[in-house]
Amino acid sequence: MLRINTLNMRKNRRKIKNRLYVLILILVFGFLYLAYNDFGIKKLIAVKKEKYNLQTQIQSLMNQQLAIQSEITKLKLDTMYIEQLAREKFLMVKPGEKVFKVMDSKKVN
Repeated sequence: MLRINTLNMRKNRRKIKNRLYVLILILVFGFLYLAYNDFGIKKLIAVKKEKYNLQTQIQSLMNQQLAIQSEITKLKLDTMYIEQLAREKFLMVKPGEKVFKVMDSKKVN
């Protein structure tokens, strides 16, 4: 009787081990499937990285747009700014003003 019980216990242990191995194999293959299929973790990480890059690019473009709109407003309304640009970029002067060219002392020698 004792011998039959030990044989049954060994069979039960073997069944449990076999079920555990099958469960582990299913989990491993399931994880590999989730990681490497078209909608897996690897793809999710790549999409999130691309989303972050696009959001950064959008923010940069919005800042650039604000700067351009500010420049447009200045060019439409601010006469002092327009005068400053005309003097700096186009070397314009008011009537009666004299322009003096300043030379570096290093270049004169």
